[in-house]
Amino acid sequence: MIFAKTTRKRSFEMLMSLLVVVAAVAAPVAAQEEPTPVPEPAQEQPAAAAEPVAAQEEPAPVPEPAQEQPAAAAEPVAAPAPAAAVAPVAPVEAAEPAVAAVPVLYRQKTLVKVDGKAQADGVVELVVQPQGGEPVLVRVNVLAKSKPKAITEDLLKELDFAIDDHYKVSRSGDQKIVVKALKKNPPIAITVTTQSLSGVSVTVSNG
Repeated sequence: MIFAKTTRKRSFEMLMSLLVVVAAVAAPVAAQEEPTPVPEPAQEQPAAAAEPVAAQEEPAPVPEPAQEQPAAAAEPVAAPAPAAAVAPVAPVEAAEPAVAAVPVLYRQKTLVKVDGKAQADGVVELVVQPQGGEPVLVRVNVLAKSKPKAITEDLLKELDFAIDDHYKVSRSGDQKIVVKALKKNPPIAITVTTQSLSGVSVTVSNG
């Protein structure tokens, strides 16, 4: 029995000694740096599914035309102030027709001749002026279809009325009038200033 105990004791001691040796041998090996593990190449991740195409941009809504607002009622216009009283103006006497600026020729004897037939109503105006005297306007209104004889007769009456006794007014045929200055009287000028008479011609020349 003693021998058995002694044997187990020795076995135990031998086992412990073996474990110490094994531990001493294994320690340096464990101390060595383990090789850095080579990282495995990262597996390429499958591309993410493409995002869905953005929804097509919806067309911008067309704004509805603004409804025209009814125009505001116009403000009432103020009544105009009463006009100031205007003093009555004295009536102006009608001025005589202006005499056209035409050459004035003085003659001792003047011939006035009428030609043609009036096609419409018209007027003939002459200016009679003795040398050194005031001009006098002679006006004859003529009706349409008047013949030269009738026009000459009306013109003779107006000339005889406008010229004083120092001159003689006479008729020569149906279409001529002669105006002659009497002895020792100045010559006289007769000028046609207006002849608005279609179809009729009135001329003045030496008698």
